[in-house]
Amino acid sequence: MRRIWGWVDERLQISPILAAFLDRRVPAQVGWAHVLGSATLLFLVVQVATGIVLSLTYVPSPDAAYESILYIDQTPLGGLVRGIHHWSAGLLVILIGLHTLRVFIWAAYRYPRELTWVAGALLFFVVLAFAFTGYLLPWDQKAYWATVVGTNIAGSVPFFGKNMVELLRGGPQLGAVTLARFYGVHIWVLPAALFLLVGFHLFAVLRQGIAASPRHRPLVAAIPGESRRDRYQREYSAEKAVGHPFWRALLKDAIFSGVLLMIVFALAIFLGAPLEPKANPNAVGYAPRPEWYFLSLFQMLWYFTGPFESLLIFGFFGAGALLFLLVPFIDRSREVLPQRRPIAMAFAGAVVVGVVGLTVIGATSSPAGVATVPPIPGMTAQQLEGLKVYNAEGCSSCHAVRGIGGNSGPDLSRAGFRWEADTIRTQIVTPQDVKMPAFDGLTARQLDDLVAFLTSMK
Repeated sequence: MRRIWGWVDERLQISPILAAFLDRRVPAQVGWAHVLGSATLLFLVVQVATGIVLSLTYVPSPDAAYESILYIDQTPLGGLVRGIHHWSAGLLVILIGLHTLRVFIWAAYRYPRELTWVAGALLFFVVLAFAFTGYLLPWDQKAYWATVVGTNIAGSVPFFGKNMVELLRGGPQLGAVTLARFYGVHIWVLPAALFLLVGFHLFAVLRQGIAASPRHRPLVAAIPGESRRDRYQREYSAEKAVGHPFWRALLKDAIFSGVLLMIVFALAIFLGAPLEPKANPNAVGYAPRPEWYFLSLFQMLWYFTGPFESLLIFGFFGAGALLFLLVPFIDRSREVLPQRRPIAMAFAGAVVVGVVGLTVIGATSSPAGVATVPPIPGMTAQQLEGLKVYNAEGCSSCHAVRGIGGNSGPDLSRAGFRWEADTIRTQIVTPQDVKMPAFDGLTARQLDDLVAFLTSMK
């Protein structure tokens, strides 16, 4: 191997490049807190590599997608590859979230790293888009109905909702065009954006240097009249002078990433990747539950109600995304120490508590298909038939009646007092609430019975 390496190195002169890369000095504070960035990059590579392998067998067609997943699981190492792809996707969301939080706490988005933050924020959005478009590909019940809800949310965009839904689905309903479109975006459009953003992000980090944790006192004193760029270069040169070679930081990266890889392999081997029954567009009683990393967003949607629901949803999320993207241009303070930035730290803490809290609520609030509402004394024959429809369609997975059922949807214990029969009927067949699937497969008699039962709840 040494002779082969020597032969290659003599012709390509790789050793000087590696030496310059590994021996370059970085600030002394670059340590364990910085392993999140390199681990994020590693698991992006893992996602791309395993995704390429899976694409060699996967068939993006409603007639064959689910069967191709079953075939992958039965092939040698196929289940392992799919398990790694599944579990590393969830871990990637955690890593990029923690990495972003660390950068925010240390104010590492300040000059001259504003564009580095913007590229990282766009990468965060791309990772979420990967998760959403990849969600549908197994074509099982969870994938199908969660995507129905997700695309319905896009349909509530003011003025352009109908066009947005048709753009995502390729038509009014989920079908072959939807699956092909999601697959194309997942394996072509998003990877192209990923490579461009990762390339720019790494270029910016190499040009500007790795941001170290903030010091209480800078290593160099300010010089009157000195430009901001000259001041930064003097400070960073002083940090590197008391720092250490880059290869020492890479050792920490390798240890941390190696432990995570072992955890992902163990999960893939012992738990594999989940797969529910094949998608059934007629199973309107199925209660969709997204993956955990979308649960906080999914749960938050239940709190946006009223005549201006769509404006509230997209006003809130649009403003939040824009605020996240423009953090370096909004926070113009020169303070970098967390203890001297109480407002920023309180905001970050509120976001973390909110995301974790909503995720826990979303994970525990609506157990699908387990609650059955018993008959109530005095019910008529039609109301009893309506109760049977209510239980059969799994309405209790999201709604509660007299304390029985989930709480992710409105409580129906007094539905007849709150809404007129026509309003209830319309909401069942063509729901205005973007979070509720349409129960338009019910027969006229089933619908009449269900409305009779719900209007009796007063």
